[in-house]
Amino acid sequence: MTESPADEKRRIRAAVRRSRNARAAQDAAHREIDRDRLTAQLVALVEDLDARVVSCYLPTPGEPDTTGFIAWARDHNVDVLLPVALSEYRLAWARLGDAGTAPGLHGLAEPIGPRLPAEALAGADLLLIPASAVDVSGTRMGWGLGYFDRALATLAPRPPVFAVVHENEILPRVPSDAHDVPVTGAVTSAGIRRFPTGPG
Repeated sequence: MTESPADEKRRIRAAVRRSRNARAAQDAAHREIDRDRLTAQLVALVEDLDARVVSCYLPTPGEPDTTGFIAWARDHNVDVLLPVALSEYRLAWARLGDAGTAPGLHGLAEPIGPRLPAEALAGADLLLIPASAVDVSGTRMGWGLGYFDRALATLAPRPPVFAVVHENEILPRVPSDAHDVPVTGAVTSAGIRRFPTGPG
């Protein structure tokens, strides 16, 4: 029996959750090495594109760890916009300040402080966004709520969009829906991949 796209997505997301849970359980030294390698790749991409305003995210355990990059960006005057979940699966944005973070709508860490409107994303030079998986054609798969697809769909023109994932989460193919917005590429701790479709 052929697997439906919905079942395929559930299977891929379950495999990613298991893999990320295993990563989260690794010792701190391994996690720091991976974080530092990812930071180097993200910095290289930002410098290559001369990006001064960048979207990013605060990681959950096992997710690619962007905290090193966010710290670098603050030290190098790169403006980082972080997502804030709103009702109706919409995003606002905020900058990480000295007040730190607090759990947001879904229990994920979000910056404490002033919220920027959704339109703030239009001023970004580069979008670094989370994903559960991405394929080599540029199809990105999130976690099923559609926050980032809605945010990306409002942008015209759209700056380069890179999914930040682990190397084993770049797959030959992931199921796609009509509303999916393709990504320019993916960044992992092992390197930067550019895909044949997507903005930028």
